Amino acid sequence: MQALWALDPQATDPSVAGADGLNTLGFRGSALTPLSTNFYDGRFDHEINKKWHLNVGYLYYQTKVVSSGQGAQYDLRGATPVATSKAPTDRDAVIAGLTGQITPHLINTFRFGWVRDRESFNRLAPSATAALENIAGTSSSAGPIALAPGLAAATTNPLVDAPIEVDTQRARFQNITGRNIQYLDDVSWIKSAHTLQFGANIRHIPTIHIRNDKVVGSLASLEALADADVSTFLTSIPSSERPLTCSATVTTNCLQSADVQRWDRLYASTLGLVDNIGILTTRDGSLKPLPFGTPLINDTTLNAFEYYAQDVWRIKPNLTLSYGLSYGWQTAPKEKLNRQTLVVDANTLKPLTGPGYIAAKEDAALQGQTFNPTLGFEPVQAAHRNVFNVDYGDWAPRVSLAWTPGFDSGALHRLTGNHKTVIRGGYSIVYDRTNTVQSVIIPMLGVGFAQTITVGAPLCNANGTSVQGCNAAAGATNPGAASFRVGVDGNLPVPTVPPVSQPIVPGTPFGELFSFQDDPDTKIGRSHAFDLTIQREFPGNMIMEVGWVGRWSDRLPQGVNFNSAPYFFVDPASKQSFAQAYDAVAAALAAGGTPAAQPFFENQLAGLIGSACAGSSTATSATQFLVNAAQATFTSGLVSSLFSVMDGRRACLGMPTFQNRQLFDLHMRTYIGQSNYNGLVATLRKRMSRGLTFNVSYTFSQTLDQNISNQNQAGIYSNSYFPNVDYGPSLFDRKHIFNASYLYELPIGKGHRFGGGDYGSRLLGGWFSSGIFSAFSGLPLFVTESSQVWGGGSIFGFAVGQIPLVNPSAFGDGVHHGVNGSNGIGTASTGLNLFADPAAVFGDFRNVQISKDGRTGRSNPLRGLPFWNLDMSLGKKTAITERVSMSISADFFNIFNHPNFVDPTLNISQKASFGVISTQLVPTSRDTDGARWIQLGLRFDF
Repeated sequence: MQALWALDPQATDPSVAGADGLNTLGFRGSALTPLSTNFYDGRFDHEINKKWHLNVGYLYYQTKVVSSGQGAQYDLRGATPVATSKAPTDRDAVIAGLTGQITPHLINTFRFGWVRDRESFNRLAPSATAALENIAGTSSSAGPIALAPGLAAATTNPLVDAPIEVDTQRARFQNITGRNIQYLDDVSWIKSAHTLQFGANIRHIPTIHIRNDKVVGSLASLEALADADVSTFLTSIPSSERPLTCSATVTTNCLQSADVQRWDRLYASTLGLVDNIGILTTRDGSLKPLPFGTPLINDTTLNAFEYYAQDVWRIKPNLTLSYGLSYGWQTAPKEKLNRQTLVVDANTLKPLTGPGYIAAKEDAALQGQTFNPTLGFEPVQAAHRNVFNVDYGDWAPRVSLAWTPGFDSGALHRLTGNHKTVIRGGYSIVYDRTNTVQSVIIPMLGVGFAQTITVGAPLCNANGTSVQGCNAAAGATNPGAASFRVGVDGNLPVPTVPPVSQPIVPGTPFGELFSFQDDPDTKIGRSHAFDLTIQREFPGNMIMEVGWVGRWSDRLPQGVNFNSAPYFFVDPASKQSFAQAYDAVAAALAAGGTPAAQPFFENQLAGLIGSACAGSSTATSATQFLVNAAQATFTSGLVSSLFSVMDGRRACLGMPTFQNRQLFDLHMRTYIGQSNYNGLVATLRKRMSRGLTFNVSYTFSQTLDQNISNQNQAGIYSNSYFPNVDYGPSLFDRKHIFNASYLYELPIGKGHRFGGGDYGSRLLGGWFSSGIFSAFSGLPLFVTESSQVWGGGSIFGFAVGQIPLVNPSAFGDGVHHGVNGSNGIGTASTGLNLFADPAAVFGDFRNVQISKDGRTGRSNPLRGLPFWNLDMSLGKKTAITERVSMSISADFFNIFNHPNFVDPTLNISQKASFGVISTQLVPTSRDTDGARWIQLGLRFDF
């Protein structure tokens, strides 16, 4: 480990998010990230005759980019960092249309599209990294093994960075070739006061997806993880292997309770204590294992169909009714070699659904019973069915009404004008389009054709010999002596590929690390949409519109975890729940006291004390054993990890485990998500006149959900049993949004108010100015603790929001200058902090109490930093000849060079960076920074 970290550069910046300013520091450097783009466009239009028109086009777009940012991979060896993440893309499309007027009142439009998207995300694979680093002790019988210290939770909480990052998110490779072949036909028929429209949209979507990862866990390269507490196997470091925890009586040379987890992880990482050596292996369509390093490949096709009919009925000249109905469905994906599996009850072969499994587990836990059927993964070919059912129930009605009131006199005439007002209202049901992440990628990440195999928590004598300091018999009570130590205990052991049969039944413990699955009874997300607007025309070519927009959405896709810990499990003898016992112990530790024995732990771990399963522990109660062995799970909200510790002891005692131990986690994308949106929208538009046009809009709105993510993300509920614990403002919710844009042509030159001669017009005429101003209020912001608070899982999940003790609006959050923090809070300072007194704000939050709280702090958030920006352009267009003109322009992005900052970290486990503002916001349209850019342009039109 010393040799590995010696390859890291010297630290330069303690303010980097995640650094504690003492044990770990940050590094900032510059790496070249070149970008090139090419765009080609061609179009052919042909008038076949007066009634039929044909158009054909071809587009090609190419980018070559070396990715930047915190999510990219870098080689930090040497004096200059090297960005190693390359993301080339090639996109092209053929588009054709044929429009014909069959009769004076009947028009048909046919369109065809062929779109191809080829994207690659190229990284250095861990095996290549290990060869470059050439660290002694990382060789094996299957090639070099990459070292991953402190990266068990790299997606949410990486502890330290290796010289070349090898965590799954930054070292994974993907190659995607997707096509969308689309046929559309629309017919419009005018019949008296009716305009009838009907048509079809048919899409054929073939996709080839190649990757060397399953989002988390190992890649298709051997990798050794050194971490603890948040990892799979080394779930805790006993209290005997760290300093005392600070209390009322212990105030020096001690650890704050919030730092216990960080100590444990640094301890395991520094000593090179191996949690697991793993690799993602793949199998062919017959389940035969492929050589190490072979990527996961899926060649999939699916189809989508949509049909619609509608009528626009002009009931009166000032009253129009529109109504219609659409219907569609999307087929399940078909993989060329049937490399997809369903999760089933291995005894009955019945497919398992997300809501059904979670409900059965909840019911059992409330009765003091475990629910852990043996899981099997059955290939779709053997199951004689698709990976999920087709949702044939997606009927989508729509209706709207537009009325232009006409009042000849009186107050209503003055209010609405002479046919100058339009009132519109409507309702519709809108369905999601399921993208290929959910329909193609998730099914390929299930157990069976891709399997993460591991050597879990190998002992120091795994090679058959013991070196100095090795005491394998100590086991979990002394991992510092018992665990395999990189560079000390010889060559790292290599996992072996197990044989499989159908259905594939992973062994215990943890025959597979992780699996993604689609719910076999999945539904398509839908939204009930309501709109009501009033539009009024005013003198000066101006139109004002005010309206309400409402959306109520359900059946939205989100993941549940089959191994969500049943934190409400009730001990039948004492009637105490796990949640009550857990909160009692956590409260005692937070107060610096010694927790009393809790009936739940004593009864559910009966027989532990004095048995071999307790190892060399001197604890006199099961409660004390858990505190000594896994204190951080109580002080840091690591409920999932605590259940893993308990299940390890229960398995040793021959008791049924709370969790399924065939897999560490199983995430099933299901369809129970809910959200809603309500917004007040106001716009003012000025049509072009006297050289000026502008558009101003303001939105006051709120969107609420269960902290769900979009289809592209792999998130799960923090609480699969009760998703509404996180119900609150969406992560993208902005209460206030203001946008304004303008274009002004200076009234100088020929044809304008201030004219001139020919030469004067060429010199002074044609000048224009335009601009875009945007201002948004801040996004929801939360003080967070662990993502495991509700036992949702330790691999994915969003960090849970702490409970504020005062109204968050009282914190006065904003950009505060000259704040250096105090008491270890906000001390990794840049001089900028979200709070004037970060330590005071830190103390105004408490942990979620899982036995009492029905909502997390997400229901009552702070608000992050606001945003505003002004872009402007100044240019001139000059006619050279009648057919040739030239334009010059100067575009100023962020013309005032105003800094907008990224919201800072508010994680209780990262006290030093609490509230510290360290990063400038990079707009989505920019590649490197948000500072002022100036772009000069020259254009010829002929």
